[in-house]
Amino acid sequence: MNHVPVRLATALMITACLLTGCSGQTGIKALDRDATPEDALPAFVTVPDPANRDTARLLATRDGVRYFIAESDDSKTACLAVVPPGDSPGWHSGCGQNTGPGKILELQGAGGATASLLADDSDLGKLESGWTQLTDNILVPNP
Repeated sequence: MNHVPVRLATALMITACLLTGCSGQTGIKALDRDATPEDALPAFVTVPDPANRDTARLLATRDGVRYFIAESDDSKTACLAVVPPGDSPGWHSGCGQNTGPGKILELQGAGGATASLLADDSDLGKLESGWTQLTDNILVPNP
């Protein structure tokens, strides 16, 4: 019995995965731009492991609330930090796996500050109604 075709097919599939990235993970494109001073997370905000604080970018501000995202060095984990105005202790953050289109995580913090972090290329038509899109990656509930 000759196993050469099976071995060749397996080798081709592995090569294709390595060249194209099997996971479908590409990171969040909004983090590709150079950081500005506004992108710096306030010193009192901590970023959960394995996120890299240096990747943080301010993506939106609404009613004084700032929405930052960051990711791990391998781009497989994405994090959202919701920071109310001032030095409020009401900030909150969380992380989730960024494995492709769809919701990475939904945060619910003190004072009703809720937000969802979406992966790039998410289909907003499939998301629940009652949300407002602040950016390609951030949704907040309608007021």
